Amino acid sequence: MSRVQWLEVERGANVAAVAPNISKGVPLEQPRGGERCVESDRAGASIDDGSEDSETRAGCSCSVLALVVVLSLIIGLSVGITNRNNEVAPPPTTATAHPNTKIYDDALELLETTPLQMKQVPTGEVLSFREYNVGQPHTLVVLPGFMADDSMTAILAALPQFRDHHIIAVNPRGWHGSTMNSEITSHEGLADEVMDLLSEMNIQKAMAMGLSTGGGIALQLALKYPNTIAAAFLVHSIPLSGLKYLMIGNELVVLKTVEEIRGSTILPKYDPDSLYDLFKSMSANPERYIAKDHGLNEYFAKAALNMPGSKDVSVANASFNVVPIKTPFASPSEALSTLKSKVVVIHGSEDTIVPWQIVEPLTKLAIAEQWAPPGTLSLYDDGLGHMAPIDSPALLADVYRKALEEQVLESNPI
Repeated sequence: MSRVQWLEVERGANVAAVAPNISKGVPLEQPRGGERCVESDRAGASIDDGSEDSETRAGCSCSVLALVVVLSLIIGLSVGITNRNNEVAPPPTTATAHPNTKIYDDALELLETTPLQMKQVPTGEVLSFREYNVGQPHTLVVLPGFMADDSMTAILAALPQFRDHHIIAVNPRGWHGSTMNSEITSHEGLADEVMDLLSEMNIQKAMAMGLSTGGGIALQLALKYPNTIAAAFLVHSIPLSGLKYLMIGNELVVLKTVEEIRGSTILPKYDPDSLYDLFKSMSANPERYIAKDHGLNEYFAKAALNMPGSKDVSVANASFNVVPIKTPFASPSEALSTLKSKVVVIHGSEDTIVPWQIVEPLTKLAIAEQWAPPGTLSLYDDGLGHMAPIDSPALLADVYRKALEEQVLESNPI
């Protein structure tokens, strides 16, 4: 049985019924595709309270709708159905501005006015980073995803949900803006260097957030340095057992050997135009994706085209594993059993790049089987796709705040 097939079997089990600390995020808007946003009880088991209600309400509302239409015709109300000559009128025009335009503009201004800092760590590597909202009470270290850098974090820094956060957006070794004098062999080594950076900055207490690939680094920070890292948020992150494939365009490439990962055909060359098309194709909400002519895309392209550690990081993604399951690239691990900090997995049912169908059952299984100590691991579904920090940043931030308050601040104010 293949790895994916095994996960699908596990997904079929009613793990949610016995798994504590499983929650659904509640975005303020309905996610693309009509997902229902299901609230959870505080004990953690998901509560599905309306799977058929919408159909019932739709059926019951037909007669009401008909009555409203008839009445509006009789009394001559202008409701966009008829005009004075009883002709079909066009629907009312609405503003067509992109919903995130102001956020993008604010993020671009932040990038252009916030200096990129550099610090050398004991390994000899030089890590680059940007700081936002220095002096705020909650320090959050943000680690970027594959072919990204600190520029994406500027979108989060521009949101009101993060105004009380001192954000440190770090580019680890091998990412754009930082050096890579030695090969990358694991997320653990990258986490050690990020911790060295925090020590150089005299950061005593912080949380970590990892986006996609950065989730592996954030988790290692929480595992190894619980006295400093109070919580880690894995946002659309690689699974707890690592990432065994790459998306090349619309094709899913399953990885079998390290040599294949390092092969030139796995990571083809891109230009800025093809990169934009690639990133937009990864979005679950293409209509919400940033416009092609926006200045942020220049930063995104530089990050993607100048990542010297791309192949090493791909190997590290495949060999990552913190659960007691053997994978083609890693032995079983008991790492989660040592967890002391809170770890919150924020993922989305619309994510097809790191599929929810893999992340959800594995995380729920880890909770149900208590691979991590009870109360330390939780799962939130934001209902979004892999590019959520770009196409749905406010919705993602709402789920983050919900998880922060429920899982971290109530038990461990920082």
